Amino acid sequence: MQYSTLIRKKDKGYQFIITYKVNDKWKTKSKQGFKKKEDAKTSMDKALDELKKEVKIQPVDPTMEGLTFKQFSDIYIEHISLYSEVNTILAYKTVLNNFSSLDNIEICKISNLDIQQSIDKFMKKGLNVNTIKDYLRKLNTIFRAAIDEYNLLYKMPTKGIKIAKEKAEITKKALNKMELDNLFKDFIKSKYYLLLLIAGTCGLRLGEILGLTWKDIDFKNNTIKVNKQWKQIRINNKESEKANIFDFGTLKSKNSNREVPIPPKTLNELKKCSNVVNIDNRIFKFNNTDSISICINRLLKRKGYDITIHELRHTYATMLISSGVDFKTAAKLLGHTVQQTMKIYSHVNDDMMKRATGIIENIF
Repeated sequence: MQYSTLIRKKDKGYQFIITYKVNDKWKTKSKQGFKKKEDAKTSMDKALDELKKEVKIQPVDPTMEGLTFKQFSDIYIEHISLYSEVNTILAYKTVLNNFSSLDNIEICKISNLDIQQSIDKFMKKGLNVNTIKDYLRKLNTIFRAAIDEYNLLYKMPTKGIKIAKEKAEITKKALNKMELDNLFKDFIKSKYYLLLLIAGTCGLRLGEILGLTWKDIDFKNNTIKVNKQWKQIRINNKESEKANIFDFGTLKSKNSNREVPIPPKTLNELKKCSNVVNIDNRIFKFNNTDSISICINRLLKRKGYDITIHELRHTYATMLISSGVDFKTAAKLLGHTVQQTMKIYSHVNDDMMKRATGIIENIF
């Protein structure tokens, strides 16, 4: 449906006007008397939805008629690449690769059934329910753009999709103090030793560790300032240069900007390396965060540790909370919100409650 909309002030209130084309004739639908502009917009959106259901859909731009999902998604990705971070673009590309069965279908003809069949395949493959939900959210965003920005369809084919109930959440793995100490001993001669030490005793994410420079280490006050991370900032599409571009980038969230205490053991290891200066004054010269993560996780498994580099951060948090550090302080050290921390580490809180129960029984 070819149309245009307008909201304007009229008679001390607001009026909306929808101009639309039916059978090559232009018609108008309007309503006034709204006290607020927001009320006029809400009513206009409702009226527009009703019109779209009544009138046969036709692309506004004739050049978009017959556009396939693949063609539209390429246009969409190119558009959001102008203002989105690389990780966001890669996440959308992953989703689109998983929904490749939709590629050759005209976007205006994609049905609820087409998407449900893809979702069902994911479920049969055992894909994590939260991952499937995230895929669906991103797909929903793409179809919403097709409706709101390009007027290619009038209803969401993602609406009403069924996803099986989430299974009981698997508790993230964490080492105890003895296991953590043994891990450090096993890797003491490894080039990844200091990296693992910072992850396990300071709780930094891998990207945050790789983004550290020597000026972030305060040897006087024994602290690390976390103010950036090492991340992929651009996808290199040139055939002559295969490597993607990594550099300093912003942190995951505003809470991630923080200052973390350095334990004596880790501080001593940092002092030993403080005379080694890499490019950009970085402490670590490793470039690709993804490949380093894969490599370290393989080494951990090979040495008998059923844990990942990221779960050393989880180990750090678990030890903090189980040792009596309150959730507010733990959240600040981890770069989380208090709500996030309480949700993720609720199992630790349960253990603390059990111990408290035992203490109370002995006291009274």
